[in-house]
Order: sequence, then structure tokens, then C-alpha cells
Amino acid sequence: MKAVILGAGPSGLAATHELANYGAACTVLDRHDRPGGLCRTLEFDGFLFDIGGHRFLSRSVEVNALWKEVLGPDLLIRSRKSRIYFRGKLYDYPLRLWSALRKLGFMEAFRCMASYAAAQGHRPETGASFEAWMIRRFGRRLYENFFKSYTEKVWGIPCSRLSSDWASQRIQKLSLRKAIQGALFSEGNASLKTLSGKFYYPRLGPGQFCDRLRERCEERAASFYMGREIHEIQTRDDRVDSVTFGQNGSGRQSLEGDFFLSSIPVSVLVERMRPSVPPSVLQAARSLRFRSFISVNLIYRAESLFEDHWVYLHSPEVRAGRVQNYKNWSREMVPDEKMTSLGVEYFVEEGDDLWLKSDEALVQLAVSELELLGLASARDFEKGFAVRVPKAYPVYGPGYSEAVAHIRQYLDRFSNLQTMGRAGLFRYNNSDHALLTGLFAARNVMGEKHDLWSVDPDLQLADDEA
Repeated sequence: MKAVILGAGPSGLAATHELANYGAACTVLDRHDRPGGLCRTLEFDGFLFDIGGHRFLSRSVEVNALWKEVLGPDLLIRSRKSRIYFRGKLYDYPLRLWSALRKLGFMEAFRCMASYAAAQGHRPETGASFEAWMIRRFGRRLYENFFKSYTEKVWGIPCSRLSSDWASQRIQKLSLRKAIQGALFSEGNASLKTLSGKFYYPRLGPGQFCDRLRERCEERAASFYMGREIHEIQTRDDRVDSVTFGQNGSGRQSLEGDFFLSSIPVSVLVERMRPSVPPSVLQAARSLRFRSFISVNLIYRAESLFEDHWVYLHSPEVRAGRVQNYKNWSREMVPDEKMTSLGVEYFVEEGDDLWLKSDEALVQLAVSELELLGLASARDFEKGFAVRVPKAYPVYGPGYSEAVAHIRQYLDRFSNLQTMGRAGLFRYNNSDHALLTGLFAARNVMGEKHDLWSVDPDLQLADDEA
């Protein structure tokens, strides 16, 4: 049996690992030079950088077992430290309500609590926007102070046009009551991943896990073709026959298979299918919007800059949305104890002014914005580089769910094709969800029946929560 896996991110690697364990002949295609997708770890002058920070955090027994099996003693346990930078002050996140209200001042704190009280019992949630979802739980003042500006930086659209589906997936069942409970009682955090105070992290970054998973697959005879672009996906009746791909403008190759598992953006998958898909399906695919991402990675001659793993930048005076402190994730991300490495994150559209800036201009912008915020002095800056990531985050804008449903209905006709992972399912997920969809896709090939569109890792309690 031959399986072709499109994409070597977490879901593609998990699917390949599982299929290789069953003895399937697997071939993996990916446009990057290294596996991992957004979970790659990059090396620059001996320093290691994530493409954004990646907590290893899951309630799934299988995912936790896979992380531990692959990484062993290199899987570190970290106590989370993250804060929000807002109006010149740093606020703990998850919010410590009383501390936050104290920093806001008496009058603003009073307005926040009055706003929360007024919001209760109003605004039905069905079909609600992200804005309505948040106001219902926190009140308008807390929402505008601590959630609105950052969310609009990330997605590039008003919160009133962002579906509440994003909040229900990422913020889950968080409410002001549970935030207070989590602040007062540590056990109150256990049921909410967004409030979790501990997480796993690989000693050398998430790319260490992805590289090892690839090595294990190759030991089982899986083949990886990296740096390849998918050009066409040939179909016949209700099956996929082959995929055509190439490298850096060189001649094209064709690869046949019995099964095809795809984690590339579902809109790209649809557009590359030949013969072309029906116009309504193509229109639905083209209506789906992805948010792109730039990580500007900086090295400072300073032993320590701030204590957080990451800081959310809610300040409208800077365009950066978040900053990662990789030395706090793992000391071995930095080869020199006298140095500190940071990743400054910008959420962008392909082709906008930030996307088109030179690497040098992006580095200068990031250094100046951290100086403005008082998080790092430009005097200590040594060197840096920028990484652009197209189609990083699915945007839950108006009409997205109907478009996804229409595409899914069409793709379901192909008996040997499955989509998985964040981009393949157009679902803003975590890496544990991506891994599970890959595992279940492989098991579907072997005869099991899993609906990849409804996979929920939070329904699989980890051993220490059962």
C-alpha cells in the first residue's frame, strides 16, 4: 500500500509515523526544507528560534504519550509566565482580576465591574460574533481593555466581524467567574487549557520533536521530499490518482498512490485539483481567508530582559502583536548565558506594507518598538533576521463555515483522500489537535472510521486528569 502525504507539519508527520508503523510505504512532500510547518525551530548563529512560541499542552492521552515517547528526558516541564502589555503596564495573563483592577485604577475598575454586571443575561450566543461572545462573559469594558486590540491585530478585521467560533475553540469555556476561580484556586485551572499554569516544551524547541519524528519515519522506510511545491492533484471519478510536484522551478515529477492525506491549505488543495472542481466549490475555496505571519528574531547582549515566556502587546502605538523570550522557554535555545533571544511577531496580509518590507527594515522596526515599550534597549541589540509565513492562521470571517461545509461535501466524494491539520481542515487549532487528526487519518486508511472534522483532543482526558 502506497500513501502520499502532502505537508510535513505535525499532522503529516503523525500520519506518516502511524502508517509507517503499519508497514505502509509513505512518501511525504513539503515546500519547506525542514519538517514541522509552524512547529519548526530555526537556527541562527547558534541561537534557536521558534516560528512563534509553541506550548506542548494537551488533555489527550495519545498525544502526551507520543511527546514523551519521542522526546524522553528532552521534554521539559515549564511553569507558565505570560503577561499583557497595556497602557504602559504589564498585567498577568491569565488575568488575576484583583491585580488587574488595581492597576486600572478605582474608577476604571468600577466601570469594568458595572459593565460586567450589565452584560449578564443578555446577548444570545448562537451565531454571535467574537465581540458579542466576549462581552457576554466579561462585559464591554474588560473586553475592550484586554481583548479587543490584540484580537484585531491578529486577525486584521473588526471583532464584530469575527465569528465566535474562534473564541469557543481557543478560549473555550472561559468566563469571568472561572478566571476568578483560577486566580484564587490553582485546581480551578485544570479544566481550562487557556488557564493552564504548566506545559511541556522540548529542550531544543518544537523542531526537535518534529525532526525526531521524521527520523523515526525514515527508519521505517518513509521517504521525504522537502522543498517541493505541489502543482497539480490529478483525480478520476471518485479517487485521487496522482500528484505533480517540483523543486525551485525544475522539472515536474508525478507520484501515484493508493491513499492521499493532505494538510496543505484546503483552498490550495481545491485550486490544484485536475480536472477543475465545480465553480461553486472553487468560489467557496477562494472565499476562505488566511492570516499571514512574520517573526522578527532578535539577539540582545543582555543576560535577562523580562521574566515572561511571552508578552501580548495590546498597545496600539506598536504594530507587533506579541514577543517571545526563548531563553525562558529553554536555556539551551541560547548558546551564550550573557545573551538573550526574542521573537517579535507581526500578523499581516501577504502583500501589505509589512510583508513587503526588507528584512533589515523589519528588524529595525522590531528593535524600535521594543525600545518604545521599554522591553529591550536598542543599545543591547546585536543582530537579527525575519521569517515570513504565508497562510498561517485560518480566519473565521463572515460566511466561512458555509464555505467550509460546501468544500467538505465535495471532497467527501473522493474515497482515498483525507484532509487533516490546521490548514487542511481550516480550523484554528493547537498542535495536539493537528497530531490527533494525523493519527486518526492514518487509522482511517487502515479501516477505522474517524470523522477528522470533529476531532476534539479535550475530550480525551490525560492520565493525570482521569
